Amino acid sequence: MKTKPVVNSRGRDIQLALDAVPATSMVACIPTHEYLIIYASEEELGRIPLDDIVDASVFDDTVIKKRPTFGMLMYLGPLAFLFMKKTVHEAYRVCIQWKDGDDYHFTNVQVSVRTIADRMVNTIKHALTPEARLELSRKVQDVKKPVDTSQPESAELFVTCRNCSMEFRKTDLPPGGKCPVCGRRL
Repeated sequence: MKTKPVVNSRGRDIQLALDAVPATSMVACIPTHEYLIIYASEEELGRIPLDDIVDASVFDDTVIKKRPTFGMLMYLGPLAFLFMKKTVHEAYRVCIQWKDGDDYHFTNVQVSVRTIADRMVNTIKHALTPEARLELSRKVQDVKKPVDTSQPESAELFVTCRNCSMEFRKTDLPPGGKCPVCGRRL
């Protein structure tokens, strides 16, 4: 993902950036060991410190519109208002309440599907638990460790049968650990 440096993470700035995101773009909230990073269309919109998050919740902004159809008006006349057509526009809002100094901010993320909104809230709440924070910090430490670039031993990849002295890759062995040539256990 492309990231540009976010100079400030003030609540108003994040909300203005979220409001400017078109409805066709997907917004993602990704927790790290220190921040909740908000992305939209591979662009970082802002960072909220995990220590400052107070609560996350889902609000239902679904709108149901009822209208009589032209055919029903022609057929039933004024009784068509009893059988109106319903149009449902699903919309959900993930509200993240967080504290910046003495100020409380409410960051609203628009989501079109309920399951995605619930998943986002559960991910944020899970990231606030001490166990998840510890796990995320361990992952960061693992990433910062130098990577061993040496080639693996060829002996680790292959197994030799004691009975027929055939050599096989471990990945090619059938389940049960029997030699495909002589049928005895390896």
